[in-house]
Amino acid sequence: MSWTQIISIKIPGIVLTCLLLLPSSVAFAQKARSEGLFKEPISSFVFDASLGNEAPSVTVWYYLPENIKRNTPVVFLMHGSSRTGKEARDLGLVYAKRQDVILLAPEFSQQQYPDESYAFGNMIASGSELQPEKVWAFTTIERIFDIVRKTLHLDIETYDIVGHSAGGQLVQRLVLFAPNLRFRRAIASSPGRYALPTMSKNFPYGLKGASFDSSVIARAFSKDLVLVLGDRDTVDRDREPQAMDQGANRFARGLRFFALATEEASRLKIPLAWRLRILYGGDHSPGPAVQAAFEELFR
Repeated sequence: MSWTQIISIKIPGIVLTCLLLLPSSVAFAQKARSEGLFKEPISSFVFDASLGNEAPSVTVWYYLPENIKRNTPVVFLMHGSSRTGKEARDLGLVYAKRQDVILLAPEFSQQQYPDESYAFGNMIASGSELQPEKVWAFTTIERIFDIVRKTLHLDIETYDIVGHSAGGQLVQRLVLFAPNLRFRRAIASSPGRYALPTMSKNFPYGLKGASFDSSVIARAFSKDLVLVLGDRDTVDRDREPQAMDQGANRFARGLRFFALATEEASRLKIPLAWRLRILYGGDHSPGPAVQAAFEELFR
């Protein structure tokens, strides 16, 4: 990102006009103030109707590297059930700085996205009825990507997305139900439950009744999804019967999810691009999971 300023230098009998190239950090500060979205390199903004969000508003906690280029990558880091985008951003900050990426951590608050609506991608209004796609959390993520691209004059066409725990649930559903979106690589770590890739289970715990056909499943299986599981992530709270039917704990549910995807891809005779990474000795702590996720993003 560059910014120039024309200055005139007066010398007795001579006036010199110069084109002064200012440092990129100064360029960023000038642009941030003029456009009003990014006030500081590390801060937040509210993405609401005034910025084109048709769904309930979210606060986006962000980090911007000092030198932003037109091809600087964008990474979304989705918080867990704590609903704290700031903590999610701060957790990924060291990796974002190391990789020189734009880090975005949208906060889907309990007030705006109550109960399970966040983990389920805001797909469900009541019971198991689908809401319009324009209010899905996945669509909100796409709109945030658009406004960040526009504001920072980025040429990139894809983003990466990482989610841990409840954020992992959201990411897993994004890949399965919205594979047409513009994510390049998706990392879901330690989701508490799944939408299983099978027509034998009812939506939102499976695909039955969700009005998706095999072409959507094939597209989802072709996407770059990495499932990160800790082999000691075996202590969990009591969950609804549909979730407990997927396995006794997060590790068991994750293994079943990946096994079912493998079986379904084989049955449909289509390739499965998904990968499984097991963190041996890993529990449900977000730190090691996020570190592993960023390793997978830039492998």
